[in-house]
Amino acid sequence: MNTSLSESASCDILAWNEYLSGLIDGDGSLLVSNKGYGSLEITMGICDEHALNKVKQKLGGSVKLRSGARAFRYRLHDKQGMIDLINRINGSIRNSKTIAQLKIICAHYKIEYQKPKLLTLDNSWFAGFFDAEGTIGYSFKKGDPQLTISVSNKNRMDLLSYQEFFDGFIRWDKASNTHKWDLYSKEAILFFYEYLQKHPLHSAKKKRFFLLKRFYLLVACRAYRAERDSILFRAWKRFDEKWNTF
Repeated sequence: MNTSLSESASCDILAWNEYLSGLIDGDGSLLVSNKGYGSLEITMGICDEHALNKVKQKLGGSVKLRSGARAFRYRLHDKQGMIDLINRINGSIRNSKTIAQLKIICAHYKIEYQKPKLLTLDNSWFAGFFDAEGTIGYSFKKGDPQLTISVSNKNRMDLLSYQEFFDGFIRWDKASNTHKWDLYSKEAILFFYEYLQKHPLHSAKKKRFFLLKRFYLLVACRAYRAERDSILFRAWKRFDEKWNTF
């Protein structure tokens, strides 16, 4: 095999494993049942079946609609699949809750637990965790639209890496009873956007990220304040309709 192609494939696998680790850190659980069976479960919203099917394609397992809930659940529980999973994510899990679960399941399968490697902007973990715990939206502030990117978590410590690499700030949100990392500035949001160009999302959130630059273009033109029968205002309405199909 061509050496460069082999290296490219290895990089793709590594990036996927990093993304998967972030997704599990946000929406996943590593479990060992009372009967001694290990399993992985990832639960995501009704719009995110595609992201879970990507996991199924890589690892096997199943994706099912949860009874009575607007959510899909991915589940993996066969022994060989779980061993493959651990070898993929060991050394990339960083959420304090999930680390405790990984240590237990590593011991269960007699695999040595590895501490998380140093994070860099070349790591796809941020994308996976954002697919799990992130939001992107805009609201009007003093008559003008303000774009906000956020990531939520119960533990403030688990959001510090976002602040370190992408700026923004962390606050306590009483409404959701969680800590939130928020990003407001255009410069910082576009920097995060460039990161996600290299480390893509797989959830429905990617639909809004594809519209980010159009949002800033229309805001710069003040399209939202144009005459209602103007071409510019119709462009804003079309953008808003696409944005809200999420």
